[in-house]
Amino acid sequence: MACILRKLQIYVAFTLFVCSANAAEWATIGAGNATCENWNRATANTKTEILSWMAGFSSAENLHLATEGRPEFRLELLTYDYLRHEIDSTCSDSKSKNERMSSILFRLLAKFPTVKK
Repeated sequence: MACILRKLQIYVAFTLFVCSANAAEWATIGAGNATCENWNRATANTKTEILSWMAGFSSAENLHLATEGRPEFRLELLTYDYLRHEIDSTCSDSKSKNERMSSILFRLLAKFPTVKK
């Protein structure tokens, strides 16, 4: 599992580099593009894939913050249970059916606790 997570982190970090180098706005691939409508219809395995994407993206962003000497997210608090709760809370509103998982994650990270290491 640790090897898979590490590979996912590297993949997401590379994707972030390519996307930020080629676009003025954030671009995401894969599970980050899933919407609340997708989440509400998803199987347990698909939901785990989305949560894994969120964890990998957040880890990659932490690597970016660390290289700049900026405070890092307290990823020990970004558990699957926490993410699942936040997604369920957002996606329970029918007006949010087109909201993407990446948008939910960006909103969470914008207010997430950090620590200077």
